[in-house]
Amino acid sequence: MSNQIVKALEHGAEKLGKTLAEDAGKALKNFYRKAGDNLKKVAKNTRDTDTKHAKDLQKLLGGDHKSVPHPHSPGGRGRPGNSHPKGRGRDQVKSPRTEGRPLDTRKCPGEPVDIATGRMFIDQVDALLPGSLPLEFTRTYESGLVTGRWMGTKWLCTFDERLELDEAGVVHIRPDRITQAYPHPEPGDPVHASAGSRHELDLTDGLFTVTDRSTGLVKEFTPTRDGDEALLTAVRDRHGRRYDLAYDENGVPQSITHSGGYRLIVTVDADRITALRLANAGDSGGDALLMRYGYTEGHLTSVYNSSGKPMRFTNDATGRLTSWTDRNNSQYLYTYDAHDRVTDEGGADGTLRFHFSYGDPDPVTGLRLHTETNALGHTTSYHVNEHAQITTVTDPLGHATHYERDEYDRLLSETDPLGRTTSYEYDGAGDLTTITRPDGEQATTTYTDRLSLPTLITEPGGVVWQQTYDEAGRRTSVTGPTGAITRYGHDDAGHLNSITNALGHTTRISHNPAGLPIASTDPTGATTRCERDAFGRITALTDPLGAVTRLSWTVEGQLASRTAPDLTTETWAYDGEGNLLTHTDQLGQVSSFEYTHFESIAARTAPDGSRLTFDYDTNMQLVAVTNALGQTWSYRYDPAGRLAGESDFNGRAISYRLDAADQLLSRTDPLGNELLYTYDQLGRLTSKDADGLITGYAYNQAGHLVRAGGADTELIRTVDALGNLLTETVDGRTLTCTWDVLGRRTGRTTPSGHTSHWTYDEADRPTALRTQVGSLDFAYDAAGRESRRTVSGHLTLANTWDARHRLTGQTLRGRQSVLQQRSYTYRADDLLTEVADLTAGRRSFDLDQVGRVTAVHGSDWAEAYAYDPVGNLTAADWPATGATRAALGARTYHGTQLATAGRIRYEHDAAGRITVRQKTRLSKKPDTWRYTWDVEGRLAGVTTPDGSHWRYRYDPLGRRTAKQRLAAGGSSAEEHTCFTWDGPTLAEQTTSAPYLPGQHTLSWDHHGLHPLAQSEAMTAPLSEATPQEQIDRRFFAIVTDLVGAPVELVDPATDAIAWRATPTLWGNTSWPAGSTTYTPLRFPGQYFDPESRLNYNVNRYYDPETARYTSPDPLGLAPAPNPDAYVHNPHTWSDPLGLSPHVSRQKQDQHVLGSKEYQKRLALGTPTSAFMSRAEADAYALHAWAHGTPVPGRPGVKDFQHNLPVGRGPNGGWQTRVRVHEDSSGNIHAHPVGQEH
Repeated sequence: MSNQIVKALEHGAEKLGKTLAEDAGKALKNFYRKAGDNLKKVAKNTRDTDTKHAKDLQKLLGGDHKSVPHPHSPGGRGRPGNSHPKGRGRDQVKSPRTEGRPLDTRKCPGEPVDIATGRMFIDQVDALLPGSLPLEFTRTYESGLVTGRWMGTKWLCTFDERLELDEAGVVHIRPDRITQAYPHPEPGDPVHASAGSRHELDLTDGLFTVTDRSTGLVKEFTPTRDGDEALLTAVRDRHGRRYDLAYDENGVPQSITHSGGYRLIVTVDADRITALRLANAGDSGGDALLMRYGYTEGHLTSVYNSSGKPMRFTNDATGRLTSWTDRNNSQYLYTYDAHDRVTDEGGADGTLRFHFSYGDPDPVTGLRLHTETNALGHTTSYHVNEHAQITTVTDPLGHATHYERDEYDRLLSETDPLGRTTSYEYDGAGDLTTITRPDGEQATTTYTDRLSLPTLITEPGGVVWQQTYDEAGRRTSVTGPTGAITRYGHDDAGHLNSITNALGHTTRISHNPAGLPIASTDPTGATTRCERDAFGRITALTDPLGAVTRLSWTVEGQLASRTAPDLTTETWAYDGEGNLLTHTDQLGQVSSFEYTHFESIAARTAPDGSRLTFDYDTNMQLVAVTNALGQTWSYRYDPAGRLAGESDFNGRAISYRLDAADQLLSRTDPLGNELLYTYDQLGRLTSKDADGLITGYAYNQAGHLVRAGGADTELIRTVDALGNLLTETVDGRTLTCTWDVLGRRTGRTTPSGHTSHWTYDEADRPTALRTQVGSLDFAYDAAGRESRRTVSGHLTLANTWDARHRLTGQTLRGRQSVLQQRSYTYRADDLLTEVADLTAGRRSFDLDQVGRVTAVHGSDWAEAYAYDPVGNLTAADWPATGATRAALGARTYHGTQLATAGRIRYEHDAAGRITVRQKTRLSKKPDTWRYTWDVEGRLAGVTTPDGSHWRYRYDPLGRRTAKQRLAAGGSSAEEHTCFTWDGPTLAEQTTSAPYLPGQHTLSWDHHGLHPLAQSEAMTAPLSEATPQEQIDRRFFAIVTDLVGAPVELVDPATDAIAWRATPTLWGNTSWPAGSTTYTPLRFPGQYFDPESRLNYNVNRYYDPETARYTSPDPLGLAPAPNPDAYVHNPHTWSDPLGLSPHVSRQKQDQHVLGSKEYQKRLALGTPTSAFMSRAEADAYALHAWAHGTPVPGRPGVKDFQHNLPVGRGPNGGWQTRVRVHEDSSGNIHAHPVGQEH
């Protein structure tokens, strides 16, 4: 044995003896110290001469069977008294290329089977304790394993990680199923494995270390007393944070102790780990039991969690898993061939069945053909080379994707079924340096020499990011493409404790010993604090005003209760597999959930008893959703599992056609109208063909849309290096924006010349808005809530809030008096129950069990509504006058289509869109509105009862840009209104009409979904009397309701309310006849069209008389179970795009590079995947929600594969897939997922 092994033995024995002495009881301390000293002396003596060294070492390692107990026998000195076989690592790594492959190359898409080898695997995390250095206890099964110990030969757990030493070298057995073979290292001269990840094995001061340069993690291994193994004894990072693994004198696992205070304790019986506990985490301060493990003949057969129910396993004589049965009694079965490869697996009831076949090497190519056939009989094939690398995947339709990898299994190229190739290059340390896209554009990264940290990132198009680090590898600065520098500070433990932006504003963070934030102070001095339990989870969150929200958790880390500052509580309950069973709200109302096979949701029952049920095929693809009325929405898939069509509740069918790369080629509606799409080499939409009307799209090198247009519309955009919009010109009208160094918008100029200038405070909150004729100033309390708004220097709008951050009062005050005052009262579940208004009086609201408003009561006001089980209005009554009176009364439906509402009847086309609205009148001809729709499902025109014809036009992004009242004959426009958009928000309209003295323009400034101000301008036409253009301007501040619908327009010039809305619950709006101004804005994202009596809502049109849209949601059931109705309670919900849902800003910003939320994730020690900009994040989220594939068994989750980089993963690599989630409020957020390149 080499000299460095002897040195390792000497120092390792000393350390092991010392460590054991410190941990052992007093009675055994001397014995263990003596054992350590004796081993040290033996090792030293063996170095005196080469001859004596070889002879004595042979005896020590068991060469003399008479004098040294055999290491496999019970009671062997320095070894466990067990039957654990030694040296199995060398058996495991007979094929280093196969065993060293990274995990992301081992799984086939259908099931956890390594299709290259036929091995089945299960990966489990039994404990995950968060921190800057997270502590995990993992448990992994693989049918081909022979190296497991403490949970059986085919299971590897955290304590099974070790190095096995022999004359051929060192074998690293990892708990993630990867096994790598290294040559013997010389001290200070690290070596790499012969295959697989490029980790460095070194020998220093008697300890072996394995270093992952990409993460900075170092694993320490201490040699055992017989010198043929080194056990994992510590894991540390670059900053000195660590956890240590302790064993008893026989090498039996005992505990893992983290420098942050965590301590995991294991119980071992008969050489098997039988329990896992977290020290001092129990209810009374004792140890918390996390898991219990049961065994039969040494094989793991049961795992109990806090539910008290077991996950059960059966095994054959060799220890291979033959079945598992989960805690809900779903059973999954496995069979194997003579080569230990899985041939069949699936549910005992026939669901999720898979058959695998394995071919022999082709005599010419050497490739083997392996196949996977699912429960529907559809086969995916894989070509596998001699190194167990998958070179080609062919889906059931014959579409092939090709992969090329190097000797370390790093991806060199990926060619999709359309022949588009993305290639990857690496440096000598194995770091990804270059990505070459199919169009030839490149993204490059350079790294620090020593730590493999990215220092210079150049994106396609030349966008450059720079990063600096200190000597410990802590990031100290990021310089963005605009030159803005963000600086980072760290405490002595290496935790991020300050973030200073390019303007010098600093956020400060305090941490607990584990590196988890416990306090954050923003640049204004406002501090948010939290308390954490022994698991590291937040149990109390105290806002800057002292209001405390308390949380409790299950042992498995799922939220069990949330208690608000007013002590109202909501709770959640789960089954043994962690599926949500019930949610009990603050009123005690219960929503329940049922599940079918393999944790797929089967039914959802609302507090009022209404149910939504879900059906699946044998491959667990969602095939039907049935609502509370028994109406069914069905889905069908192609053999590759892609959505090919759906039929709605009325049987209307939509079909989809995709190309070989899963890109949507066509969508055919129930009328047979077909939309056709084409894409460029990067998968970006390049054209849309709507019955011969072609719209084209073009992008810059960085991937930002810069031009789009067709026969009658053109859009041109310029953006800065971060993708922020600089100019957008639509049909000749230009919107211009400016941004500060932090990427905050500071200015905007509309086509009419209306200018808006914004300023911000240190916490990035807007403090002032300045326009040509008016201004707004904003003030905030310590919790960041707007406390005061000042209009043009003298009008004030003061807000009050409760401890739950709900608006409770508003006071609008002029120079001399209070102009308006209102207060809000809420139910315990945050739903509005009363508004007291100075001018309109008091209105109270009756709510049903699911939160829908059934009645509105006021001193001179009453509304009443009834609903069916799916939320359709069945009756409605309100104080109607004039045009809206006819809609009062009962509603009837044909399927889900509205047939009548009071005295109004409706007709629909085959696509479910309203084509006729007819109001019957006593002894008079009915009033009839006729609606026409284009091929894309957009309202193209309206004919009103007086015979007027209105035409609507849209830009290439689907936003309405003009409406025109046509003259007789329809060849010219008598009245024309053009619209300008700021993203999805209406910014301006300009109207020309014979009844106006000139062009009349309304411009709006918003903050999020809430309009803040409306500016009016009347432009006098040029004439002899007015040779120069004259513009009269007026400014009005807008006061909105809770969701953002305008309720007052306030004129600072007169200190008066110029317009006041009197809306019904669902948005029928009237206003005083003496109003001096008017706004067409309604619910967020809505604009009222008097000619159609509808509200334009970006993607659809909303009818406030029926609380419904005039066409089905183009996203189907993805946003909500009712695709025609508006939100269920308009006091707290909105649908600003007419699509529902709305992108959740707070959640989405966690996945935007450079955002405050993203930086907080870094501070938490939980880096996440992220998009490069907010605009891209929103676009990817909405696109994935509209076109993604549902993730089986995860309602409200979809994936969309772009096959090009969309964002960066938590480890800094590029990811190509987008996953979008819908939350309980109907909002969505997305993040990049998948393999990092």
